Amino acid sequence: DSYFRALAGWYEKHFGWTVKREWLVKTPGVVFAIAAAVRAFTKEGDAVLLQQPVYYPFSEAIKDNGRELVNSPLKLVNGHYEMDFEDLEQKIVEHQVKLFLLCSPHNPVGRVWTEEELRRVGDLCVKHNVLVVSDEIHCDFTWPGHEHHVFANLDSKYAEISITCTAPSKTFNLAGLQTSNIFIPNRTLRKTFKKAIDQ
Repeated sequence: DSYFRALAGWYEKHFGWTVKREWLVKTPGVVFAIAAAVRAFTKEGDAVLLQQPVYYPFSEAIKDNGRELVNSPLKLVNGHYEMDFEDLEQKIVEHQVKLFLLCSPHNPVGRVWTEEELRRVGDLCVKHNVLVVSDEIHCDFTWPGHEHHVFANLDSKYAEISITCTAPSKTFNLAGLQTSNIFIPNRTLRKTFKKAIDQ
């Protein structure tokens, strides 16, 4: 009870995100959770989308589980990176993408995605029935003037397709605890994810 209250209080205070106890699934790490999500929500040969350059275990979780890696590369524009939304939708359609690994804030390019950018991602994924694994482990590291928005908190329809990955490891330098907090509002997705972990 005290553990959940600490989590809920943190996300409510810092991000205005009200989480429910039943949403929480604890895992030994975010990379573990990403790999479990790949196995849970896709089958061998299915396409999983990411945006490179991105933290290298993302691609390993896709390829090592026999899925097709589809990259919608970020664009370097005037010294900072941006999403290519036309390419993103084209790749989703062409490859019949089932799952999108979103890094928010992005590691390593350092972008804190704006609300508008995240809503465009959400609308595309809702439109094409793509689930979103949102790695938000760096959510507490933003410079003044840049606000992190929890993807699942922007719209209830985004929450229904979201697996939000968080952990205390970066914020509090507690990587040795080997614990991450995965929030899945959709009951069916949560049940499927838990089954993949058990397996």
